[in-house]
Amino acid sequence: MGMTKDILYNKLAKISGSKNVSNDTKELEEYSEDMSFISGKRPNLIVWPSKAHHVEAILKLANNSNFSVIPVSSSSRYRHHGDTIPKKNNSIILNLSKMNKVLSISRKNRVVMVEPGVTFEDLIPKLKKKGVRLLIPLHPTSNKSVLSSALEREPITIPRYHWDSSDPLLCTEVIFGTGDLFRTGTAAGPGTLKQQKRSGQNQINPMGPTQFSPFRVIQGAQGSLGVVTWATIKLELLPSIQKVFHLQSQNIQELLDFQFELLKNRLCDELLILNNLNLACLIKNTEQDIYELSNSLKKWNLIFIITGRGMLANEKISYLEGDINEIKNKLNLSNLMSKNNIEDQEIIRVLSEPTLKPWKMKLKGSYQEIFFLTSFERISEFISLVETKISKNLGIYIQPINQGTSYHCEFDLFYDPQDDMGIKRLKELFIDTSKDLIGLGAFFNRPYGDWAEDVYKSLDDSIIMALKKVKKIFDPNNVLNPGVLCFD
Repeated sequence: MGMTKDILYNKLAKISGSKNVSNDTKELEEYSEDMSFISGKRPNLIVWPSKAHHVEAILKLANNSNFSVIPVSSSSRYRHHGDTIPKKNNSIILNLSKMNKVLSISRKNRVVMVEPGVTFEDLIPKLKKKGVRLLIPLHPTSNKSVLSSALEREPITIPRYHWDSSDPLLCTEVIFGTGDLFRTGTAAGPGTLKQQKRSGQNQINPMGPTQFSPFRVIQGAQGSLGVVTWATIKLELLPSIQKVFHLQSQNIQELLDFQFELLKNRLCDELLILNNLNLACLIKNTEQDIYELSNSLKKWNLIFIITGRGMLANEKISYLEGDINEIKNKLNLSNLMSKNNIEDQEIIRVLSEPTLKPWKMKLKGSYQEIFFLTSFERISEFISLVETKISKNLGIYIQPINQGTSYHCEFDLFYDPQDDMGIKRLKELFIDTSKDLIGLGAFFNRPYGDWAEDVYKSLDDSIIMALKKVKKIFDPNNVLNPGVLCFD
């Protein structure tokens, strides 16, 4: 490491305060594993910075003293993808959960500025009081970092507001692996943040500075290039009326066709497809209740919500319903089965509020996810491939993103964490199925864990060289999260 653990402990304590450094064995052990199948190393120390200049000092110390830094945005014990597990010895955990301030909320500009420790549980009620809402992923975990979710490009459930792959992330303050602080988008200047705010700016344009948009480099990098100490995130106004639609079919293609038309005409807010098991897992809490509801539903479930706001809310709902019925008639889908056994408010709840622990844990106690991006035309092909390999306890979630130009396809594999033989079989299935999907052309845009090696093997050597050059620019000493992507 270049220094003893005791010396490093004292140096970190000098930066962040003695109460914000830990060498407790039990705490350290918790960071050596997560819910994924990835194995890692136990870190040497954990440090909790509370200011951006603490992060700068820690990264500069790491560059001078030859140890690795693994950023973690919250203290959630439900970390799942192996991206915060140290891959090498001589690592420390940079836990950002004490940087948990909501720095500003602008209803006028529909933007919020948050530090990395702000969670969905913290932020959603505060925004509701202001009459605005986050664009959230599907029923996120309460203590999940809002900023981390945006950085990881988790798909939001309202594709009509998803204009760019980076949405809802806007501007950022990032400290690169060198320890140098940089601000992206309009936050870069001219002027300080205070000066910008006095002139009415709210850091809402993520592009730049100049022709350079480094937020695109940071996003999806799994903390291997820089540490984001605050970000602005896009909001939308709260609706005053919501009307839920839940259509069922045994034929996914007719629901996909309908979904495509709804999005093309921008008729609804929330818009997603779930198979019966995943929908039941969202709504119910016990294994028995989940299976009972799942068995009562048709295999495929299209859920969408239309909204109105203000004096003409009811009129808007009325004309939207008319347009939707026209599309149903045009596609000969008038006989699609409507919802049963699920209250509208239950659907609204899971699409607008966080959950105490991951909803996918409710069926068997644990789960693994296989997810990727694809085009509208290939969704059924990928579903057929996965279903030939995995026939039981398989949840499926289809989410259009980027105005429907691409689709997030997710396969959830539910299993009992106490069943050692079952885990061994599932791990083999998980890896084998993932490789087959990559071979068939599925785009793993968030290549976590075991996926990373196969994803980067499938790329041209020139792309890998370019990525390593980027790493060399922003983190020349390989301080940040080494080994997490294609970087050694």
